[in-house]
Amino acid sequence: MKEVAEETRKKDELHVQLAKELERQKKDVNRSSYTRRIMEIVSNIRKQRKDIDRVLVDTRRLQQEINLLDGKLDRTFVETDEKIFKDAKKDEACRTAYKHLAKLHETCGGIVTSVIETGTVLREIRELEEQIETERQKSVSASLQRISGDLKQMKQENSGLVAKIKGK
Repeated sequence: MKEVAEETRKKDELHVQLAKELERQKKDVNRSSYTRRIMEIVSNIRKQRKDIDRVLVDTRRLQQEINLLDGKLDRTFVETDEKIFKDAKKDEACRTAYKHLAKLHETCGGIVTSVIETGTVLREIRELEEQIETERQKSVSASLQRISGDLKQMKQENSGLVAKIKGK
């Protein structure tokens, strides 16, 4: 009879210990999902940084190209203007060509201005999109802080459970 009672007591202790271990394993599943989510967030941030760097390089390249073409346009106009102006004093057809050249230069200047303004608007749009993403990241940061707090709490709970198990 004493042997059966002793065996029952041991099985009850084993049952309690296994139940606690099962509970801890359930929490470990949450921990792994939190860890996986954190890793996804970090991965997304890296991708965003790469995209931002790529956009910055493209923007610099386009700005350099615009500046180069604008300078080339101005130099070409000045040179052509000088040559046609000399002949415009003597020839009526050259005067008409000179007027057309001035009109063409004005139109090209308007096009360059439009391209620059379009670039400015696109840059402002990108900046606004980045601000929106920053606000989203703040939300993600808050979630990350909450997750970190939950993780810390779970570790404390696990430590307490381990201490209880070792104490028995």
